[in-house]
Amino acid sequence: MVHGHLAAQAPASAGLWRVPTTSLAVPAALQGGEAGAFWNPAASAGTHGIGLGAHAVHTGSTLGLSAVLGAGSVAIGGPLRAGIVLGRVQIRDLVRTTTSPDSRDGSIPVYEQFAGATLAGRLGPVQLGTQLQLHEARFDAESETGFVLDFGVRSRPVDRLELAASTHLLPLGFGSDPGTDYYLGASYVVLDRSDRGGLASRVLARYGATRQAQGGWEHTLGVGAELAEIVTLDLAVASESGYGTREWRPSMALQLRFGGYRVSLAHGLGVNDAGGTLRVGLDMVLGR
Repeated sequence: MVHGHLAAQAPASAGLWRVPTTSLAVPAALQGGEAGAFWNPAASAGTHGIGLGAHAVHTGSTLGLSAVLGAGSVAIGGPLRAGIVLGRVQIRDLVRTTTSPDSRDGSIPVYEQFAGATLAGRLGPVQLGTQLQLHEARFDAESETGFVLDFGVRSRPVDRLELAASTHLLPLGFGSDPGTDYYLGASYVVLDRSDRGGLASRVLARYGATRQAQGGWEHTLGVGAELAEIVTLDLAVASESGYGTREWRPSMALQLRFGGYRVSLAHGLGVNDAGGTLRVGLDMVLGR
């Protein structure tokens, strides 16, 4: 087995994490909950108590990918929170064959896994966060490890408007890497009946953009509806470009809140017969 040296950047296979991102019906920079810290390290800032989150991602046999994400954070004094993030993504059912389609020598391991630490805080209307991760990747007999250091910010400059930005898998040396993404997001409350008595409801319009280190811009347009702070439905379409063409990929997500618990179910539809991505998750806040 060939082992790569410890590098100041994410392994090349870190791009596998772009597949779970296709299940996000809310722009990545605007993701909330503990697991949302994977896409924006500022996601957990402002939370009270102990936060925990776990999400699982699964695709059809065409892509054959599965992933798990886990995160947790706790207040460490004042406005600061410290947390951890863990994750693993892998390609399933890759087998060795010769002249026969039957497996001869077992499966081929292809995976990427990481462990990281997050520090987030809130200063007035601004949430800030940073996250250091150690990644390990393996493709068959080759493996390598590397570090990434990400940053995130979320802010409400005026009533009803939220802006966010974050890096994703940024090399520790801040150099260019094909696995790095840069996220932007904006959300605006176009309808708010929370203060009019009766059943509280809100409707939000969202825009997101993703810039890949060695590619163009990808765009997301979406709308979210919240009812009584219990049910949330999000719908979005995201552009996906490749080989000189651009396709629009829809996604949807449903969230149910029960006290400090939030259950989510999301589905991103694939393009070009690549199959969809399904994500289920649980986020919770204890001791609020």
